[in-house]
Amino acid sequence: MGVQAQDVAASALRVISLGVRLSIAVVILQVFGASACTIIAVGKDASASGFPMVGHSDDAGGPSLDVRLVRVPRRRWPKDSKRPIYRWNDGYPRVVNADLSPEYAPVSGQVETEPAGHIPQVEETWAYWDMDYGMQNEWGLSIGESTSAAKTVGWPLGSSYGYNLVGIEDLTKIALERCQTARCAVKTMGAIAVEHGFYSADCGDPASPDYGDSSESLVIADADPGEIWIFNVLTGKNNASAIWAAQRIPPDHVAVVADSFTIRKMNLSDTDNFLYSEGMTDFAEEMGWWNRSQVGSTSFDFFGAYGSKVIFMDRRMWRVFNLLSPTEGLKLDPDKAVCDPTVSDPYPASVPAPKHSVTLEMVMAAYRDHYEGTPYDLTKGMAAGPFGNPNRGARAPKGVKGQWERAVSVHRTAYSFICVARPARRSMLWFGYDAPDRK
Repeated sequence: MGVQAQDVAASALRVISLGVRLSIAVVILQVFGASACTIIAVGKDASASGFPMVGHSDDAGGPSLDVRLVRVPRRRWPKDSKRPIYRWNDGYPRVVNADLSPEYAPVSGQVETEPAGHIPQVEETWAYWDMDYGMQNEWGLSIGESTSAAKTVGWPLGSSYGYNLVGIEDLTKIALERCQTARCAVKTMGAIAVEHGFYSADCGDPASPDYGDSSESLVIADADPGEIWIFNVLTGKNNASAIWAAQRIPPDHVAVVADSFTIRKMNLSDTDNFLYSEGMTDFAEEMGWWNRSQVGSTSFDFFGAYGSKVIFMDRRMWRVFNLLSPTEGLKLDPDKAVCDPTVSDPYPASVPAPKHSVTLEMVMAAYRDHYEGTPYDLTKGMAAGPFGNPNRGARAPKGVKGQWERAVSVHRTAYSFICVARPARRSMLWFGYDAPDRK
């Protein structure tokens, strides 16, 4: 980032820390953004098996990850116990604490990780599969993650401007420890984020905040009753607390999240399908991001108010919709920039698919995709070389305008998985290391 951009970002930080209207962050986000993970979800009526599916590809690249797939056991806790909250490492070890799991116990002289803080513990916690984010618990509750862009930013306790205790890593793990349903997970994560403060681990330095990675999106599926919910969360007013919203996806739909909020028009009186934090509309109105008088008090555009335009998200959504629901996918314009809060007719968060038409293998194939057979096919053209290599660098060569297409499958993926949420504790986790097209 150049000197001028640094000055702009610093100014934006000062503005939001004072709770004054912020607009310059939108400009920053249009240029700088995440290039991370993709979530694909399939409702139970669209799923060929009759069970919901949710997948995630961890595409962050960069520093080495702690790639251990860890089983956290079911535990009972003494009365008045405290649940530690951590600042999780990207590299090995992500955490050192034998109470979380025997696989997180110290080895070779390691010292246990010092918690950033604590929250009250519950009497019993469920077993689950864990990576940098919680994945699936013994009841089939399953979670996929995608870092997103927003108009606010926050940092953890102990750092400059750090007023927040909980990141998305602990939120996902706590949800799996305490919940059997997606609705419970949404409410649990939302309440903890608001009370203790939420921050994204990718917010950058306060002197040059990264609004393009300052929030999180999750998709949560459960085995019983078989629901799927999208959960969007960002830091709240004055770089503290949290703002969040959740939307239930119809059971005959497929959904895609590609590093951007996807919750748009919310019916605030429909609690069967929408949940949200107290003060969600008030803060947006205070900041000038939403006008109650123009749309009324029962309708709210969450992405329009809190999201920001980030490039390279749109085409992935278009492609997955085309692969999993071709009839609906054909209705979408692949060249339209829809991950933009100012767009009046964006892609929907989900689209219907024919009954029991989407197989596990189709979702796996979507994660391996490079736009083959489309005008954006990365296996074609001079850049693909004589062997049809779809992999590109993170950016176009210096001096060349534009950027490479961002496919669903990228060479920097550390791991990916697909959870099938089946009842009676028979859920499945399909997991693989490396890029999906190599599995």
